[in-house]
Amino acid sequence: MVKMYYPLNTIQNTYNIVNYLHSRENNWNSAKLLQQHFQFTTPLLKRLTLEHQLFGHNGCINCLEWSSNGKLLASGSDDVHVRIWDPFSYKCLNVITTSHVGNIFSVKFLGDESLIATGAGDCRVLVRSIDDTRTSAPHITCKCHRDGTVIQYDLREPHECMVKSTVFIKLADADLKCIAVNPTKPHLIAIGANDCFARIYDRRMVRTSQYKVSNNSKREPAEPQDSNCVQYYAPGHLARDYSEDLADKLAATYVTFNSSGTELLVNMGGEHIYLFDLNSSRHIDELAMPENLLRKNKNWDINPYCESEVKTIVDTARNSPSKDCTTLEYIKKANYLVERNWGGDPYLAARYYYNVMQQNPADKKSFKSFIECLVELKWYAEAKTWLNLFQRRFPYEDCKEIVAGVQVCCKCTKKKRNENEGVLLTTQEKELRADSRDFELRFVGHRNITTDIKEVNYLGENGNFICAGSDDGVIFIWDRRTTEVVTALQADPSIVNCIQPHPSACYLASSGIDPCIRLWSPAKEDGTYNRFIVSDIEIIIEENQRRRTMSPFETMLIDMAYRQAREENTSQRIQQMCRSS
Repeated sequence: MVKMYYPLNTIQNTYNIVNYLHSRENNWNSAKLLQQHFQFTTPLLKRLTLEHQLFGHNGCINCLEWSSNGKLLASGSDDVHVRIWDPFSYKCLNVITTSHVGNIFSVKFLGDESLIATGAGDCRVLVRSIDDTRTSAPHITCKCHRDGTVIQYDLREPHECMVKSTVFIKLADADLKCIAVNPTKPHLIAIGANDCFARIYDRRMVRTSQYKVSNNSKREPAEPQDSNCVQYYAPGHLARDYSEDLADKLAATYVTFNSSGTELLVNMGGEHIYLFDLNSSRHIDELAMPENLLRKNKNWDINPYCESEVKTIVDTARNSPSKDCTTLEYIKKANYLVERNWGGDPYLAARYYYNVMQQNPADKKSFKSFIECLVELKWYAEAKTWLNLFQRRFPYEDCKEIVAGVQVCCKCTKKKRNENEGVLLTTQEKELRADSRDFELRFVGHRNITTDIKEVNYLGENGNFICAGSDDGVIFIWDRRTTEVVTALQADPSIVNCIQPHPSACYLASSGIDPCIRLWSPAKEDGTYNRFIVSDIEIIIEENQRRRTMSPFETMLIDMAYRQAREENTSQRIQQMCRSS
């Protein structure tokens, strides 16, 4: 039975699109429903191909933005120009020459979309009219900066840079990378930084201050904030590994909310893409101690089982349906992740085994596998505590290998602690990181190492699909429900940084290292070969995961050889005449 939570599948299985088209004549709400449920579908996405290329910029195109009605497309580039396009006639309507002296990394429409705001590498935000006419605009805008500050501007007030700037947020221990505003609750602002934590602030509770110019290169400590004004989100395994480590190993290169404001999507540089449910209370310490499981599940106790009890409980639990998955499905997923062992796989496998243990307390095989995952994660304290519980519940079970693994894990943990000595965080920052919420879904396949402006976005108002670019020049599109790759498109000879879906049509705009914008739409259903579809996607995904763990120097050398081999073939495919619209 299909859940109502995924209306796309429900409607497609129950209704015909023709009926929706007819119902628009007498039902005012049908047009909106049609757009929500049929804007992006699996058949349409699998037919995506290159429609046109927009040329005009003289540098890498670092940002794209659709107008709310989808009639205009804005682009910002290293050439410090903003271009306004009509993407359907393929014409450039306006070229805005900015006074930026650094690469433009962000462009946004403001107000009634006759204003444009740009942020660049020169540490400035410029707001100007597209056609030099004065129009209405929102009063408050925000920008995040690498110095750890979020500056808030009120466009109604005269502004003098660095003198009358209002500091909305200041982090003394992080460089900020990206910012997003919740579409249904605009008082919630998400921020990504050069660590594994995404922070959501409630601006109604934030204590602002005035910007202070300092000649000292060392950052001043941030003023303490009410801990209730912010909630941290991070993948459990990363939050534990980097909770007290300030090294630039990870970075949230892009954060965005879904249309209903209930989910946060984070593209984690150096890692994967993570989806966080803002209404979920899943804590990063869910797997930490048996007390959490004992408290949640009344079927759990510390009394030992005899062999007959174990067999009865295991058989019953494995054959009974659960809320989301049967225990057999969880076990199958967990075993696959353990065998694959990519970054983050042991942690997600441990979560699956944990679900099995909740439903089936007597499954000692899953219990042992769960402890082995903790050993693989080098979580010594947790592995030792769960091992003690396992030995009490199954006193006659041989677990010498697990005991040896826990001892090795102990040595690795002590070594890591010695390496991290000298790292200082404020007490409040440690508490906030320790209270982080864990992810719900993870999307694997792309590679986000080379650039720190790589985006990720929902496709459609219902957000049934997820899209992102990659260092290998591929656009990846995942099914949100299954987290499986639906399709992949070869979109750039080098890197795809930006991918923005049209607000109402099955239409995508992408950009990267090449000085052009590429527009993607479904091809005709005439059986013509689509030369942009990546056929060897499994091989590319495996290669991306292997190269994700390499050193930057190794990656650079491989990139040079890899791209040289692919460049001729890829360039020929992309530069061939695009299909007629």
